[in-house]
Amino acid sequence: MLIALTVMPHPTMAQSRPTDLPRQFYGKVQIVDSTTLEFVRTKQLVRLAGFEAPRLDQMATSESVSWPAGQVSRAWMILRTLGQDVNCAPIGRDRNKVLIAHCFVGETNLAATAIAEGIGYAFNYRDEPRVPAYFDIERKARGLGYGVWSSPGLIPPWLYSTPMTKPATQDPEQPETTPGLPLPLPVAKKTGDVNDAHGG
Repeated sequence: MLIALTVMPHPTMAQSRPTDLPRQFYGKVQIVDSTTLEFVRTKQLVRLAGFEAPRLDQMATSESVSWPAGQVSRAWMILRTLGQDVNCAPIGRDRNKVLIAHCFVGETNLAATAIAEGIGYAFNYRDEPRVPAYFDIERKARGLGYGVWSSPGLIPPWLYSTPMTKPATQDPEQPETTPGLPLPLPVAKKTGDVNDAHGG
């Protein structure tokens, strides 16, 4: 269920909005990663303002249970936008000239809702527009221990370094694996289980 969180841009944002920015992008999107969308028709890249999420290869541990935090955050964003029209209002550009925007599905603010559900963090890179309301939303999610806040050892993505690739001398019999969504292990059938259960 989507939470309708209406977060208006801070007054200083509106005043400092560059005049060369497009007013709006609207349509279906492809999720590049947890924070970046690509509009299908125009191929325009947009990054969510004031929001950061675990890197795709980051793993979390909550109450001794490991889970792929980066993949969960990306899957969350895919499910919230799949088949939906997304409306983005650009407010600036990052150092790579990618548009930064507030993006909505209907009246639901994607970044604010993700932060409220513990999918990611309120965060602003240097020289990017701040969204103070997101930090208030994050404090509540943190207090409730939602999502990323349920894993005390999870490194914030802006401090995380991707682990180095394994050396080429790796045992060829041990294929390199990438973290995926956890699946239950198959239950091995024991011979005689049926007979034992029935006393035979």
